[in-house]
Amino acid sequence: MKAYYSLYFHNIQKFLKRKNKTFAVLGHLHTPHRGENFKIIGSFHDGHVYENENIVAISDVHLGIYDYSKEEIENLKALLNRPKIKIILLGDFFDLFYSTPKKLKENYSDIIELIKKKEKTGDIIYIRGNYDKNITKNLGIPSVREYIESSTIFFHGHTCDPLYTLFPFNIFQYLRAKLGYSLYWLRPLYLKFHS
Repeated sequence: MKAYYSLYFHNIQKFLKRKNKTFAVLGHLHTPHRGENFKIIGSFHDGHVYENENIVAISDVHLGIYDYSKEEIENLKALLNRPKIKIILLGDFFDLFYSTPKKLKENYSDIIELIKKKEKTGDIIYIRGNYDKNITKNLGIPSVREYIESSTIFFHGHTCDPLYTLFPFNIFQYLRAKLGYSLYWLRPLYLKFHS
């Protein structure tokens, strides 16, 4: 595992050098990783919430797979509704791999609409993660691959993951989406390894 994370962080450093940036704030790792001047202010299962004076960044909430309590959902909405601060969703905010767009729309329509509304004003940036495939098509939420502010780049991080680049996960996700096949039955296995 140590070699895996060492290679992962090496890939992140190469990515930063290629982008000519100094700091990264990213999701996907399921362990905190943030740029300078950001502190962790909370978590949602394997995701994290970071903030500085101008930005709140939220990673890997995976709405649609975890059974969040009503209180947790209200806390999440309060974070998304914070005034006078930019919200950056660092990928995998929704889970379009283990859940279906229909279920997400049924269960989280208010959050989807809130994100769309705030995105139009530039108050939210949605960065695509590896479980956000076709988020714009499926949920109508505009998304980007990365966001840059000053010397910091915000991205999901799966593109630097050594296993992700070896395993044909993109092909698997594409086929699942094309077949309309929900992998919800794998949910207990996912939760066992990511809780």
